[in-house]
Order: sequence, then structure tokens, then C-alpha cells
Amino acid sequence: MSLLNTIETGIKVPALKINVAGTDGIGKTTFASKAPKPIFVKTEDGTNFVDAPSFPLCESYDDIVKQLQTLYEEEHDYKTLVFDTTDWAEKLVQKKVCDIHSIKSIEALGFGKGYTESAELYNRILKMFDLLQKKKMHIILLSHVAIRTFNDPEREPYDRWEMSLHKKVSSQIKEWVDFNLFANYEVSTRTSGQGFKETTRGVSYGKRKLFHKFSAAFDAKSRVDLGNMPLDLDWNAFLSAFKQSLKQLKEK
Repeated sequence: MSLLNTIETGIKVPALKINVAGTDGIGKTTFASKAPKPIFVKTEDGTNFVDAPSFPLCESYDDIVKQLQTLYEEEHDYKTLVFDTTDWAEKLVQKKVCDIHSIKSIEALGFGKGYTESAELYNRILKMFDLLQKKKMHIILLSHVAIRTFNDPEREPYDRWEMSLHKKVSSQIKEWVDFNLFANYEVSTRTSGQGFKETTRGVSYGKRKLFHKFSAAFDAKSRVDLGNMPLDLDWNAFLSAFKQSLKQLKEK
């Protein structure tokens, strides 16, 4: 049979791959808990106040692998895997690399080799996520953030929110997901005074929002246009925007 006969057309809607990055306590876990039939794989204990099924806390890289294998190999009715969190998982991955080489620090390998091996091992986790997605499970990753200096080649360096991960792992995750979302409080600025006494301060309205487009302040992406930004930090708000985007694509 000719390969021409295997060509597919039309919009395909697979299970979603999402990363939600945000500060502590913003509501990442609550957001993910509202996805369809979630099951949490935890590398930190952040679900105490969320009513959602979860495996026991992972204390090693091998624990992560075993729990993901269980979801892949055994029958169940869970529809969403929530990985909470990517950065605490990285600590377990780095510990695995240290154990393999019988060293105490990931930097003991020298020349960044430890971080390269960690990224390769982390990529195996992403490959396992791919297998679960093929079983029609949504994958939601939760990530902490930190303020870091971004060296932009076209302008002066500036501070921005970035995932609390080594840049090799962070790049892998951002490339892998369909939606790299940033959760934060809605903030505006107010300026008072004049001249040398002029001051600007941030004012938070307490509203938790979800940002899905790139900004100088944070990195975000969406494979489809989710409309106006920001969205409410709510699964149904995200899903509604996603469905509306698909409707518009199909009408074109």
C-alpha cells in the first residue's frame, strides 16, 4: 500500500498535555483536581486539603516509575494523571543519578554531566507520560516558579518568572506540553508622587488567573488560541476556552 493512502486530514483532538506553573498556594492543585477523574502522582505532599485520589508520596525515582507503570499496565477508570510537582520530581531524579554513580552531589560528575544525565532520565518520565496519553489520559504537570534573570540577546537582561527546574529539564517540559500555563494573582500598578519622589507599587486584587500567552514576565504557550488573557484559574474556564477555540478552527 502506498504511503499516500495513509495521509490523514482534519483536526485531531488527543488527550491534553498541560503544565501549570505558579507560586506556592496559588491553586495549581485545586485546578488539576477538577479535571476528569484525576489520579495524583505526588513528589511533594500538597494534596492534604484537596479531595482527590492519589498514590502514596513518591520518595524515589523508582517510586515514580512504578506508579506510572501501574497506570499503564493495569485496568482503571482514571482519565487524568496529575504530576505534583515537576521540580520535586527533579530532586528524586538527581538523587537517582547520584546513586548510580555513588556520589553525594549531582555536580560531582563535573562539566555539567550530572545535569545532562538527569535531563535524560527525566525524559524517560515524559516518555511514560506519552504512553498514558495514548491510553487517552490527560496529563497535567504542576510546577513551582522562581524569579530568575533572563539574558535576552536583543535587550538588557531582566527578571522574569521561570519554572524552578534546571534549564535542560525546563526546556524539555515546555517543548513537550501542548499548554504551558502560568498561574498568578491579578496585579496592577499604581504610581504616586512626582519627580524623584515618584513611586510605583503593585496592587493585587486577589483574583487567581491563568495566563496562556508569552510575556516578558513569564513563559507561556498554547497550541490553540484560547482567546482573551487571562482566564480564571479554573478547569471549567480553561476547558470552555479550549472548546471554543476548537469550534472556531473547525468552522474555518
